[in-house]
Amino acid sequence: MVSVSLLQRLERDDVVGGSGSTVNDDTAIMNSVLSNLRSLLNSRRNCCETRPDYGLQDFNATEDYRSSIPLIARDVERQIRLFEPRIRNVIVRAVEDKTQLSQLIFHINGELAHGDRTVRISFDSVLGSDGYMRLNG
Repeated sequence: MVSVSLLQRLERDDVVGGSGSTVNDDTAIMNSVLSNLRSLLNSRRNCCETRPDYGLQDFNATEDYRSSIPLIARDVERQIRLFEPRIRNVIVRAVEDKTQLSQLIFHINGELAHGDRTVRISFDSVLGSDGYMRLNG
């Protein structure tokens, strides 16, 4: 299984001097996953002609966005299952924070699989009022 993206491996080879060594560092792999998820979860459906299902649905048109929270959580989970194969058994649940009413928080649990190892991971995805998804993990 690939631990980091092709571009990240090429960038690393430039920095390391072309050693071609395999990246096994959990931090580097998790950073690669989070980078991919930032791109994925900040893309909107139909942004990619070859994969119209890539990206989240546009929920801005919904009058009552609070009723859309379960739909957004399901869409986030679906996107991760489809487009981030390094995360398995993903579960996304909405978290209510009454102090942050302008943000939607989604807690994401799963298993990061790389090589012959599987590591439990957990992080939060915060959808701000600006429509931008931030990942905290």
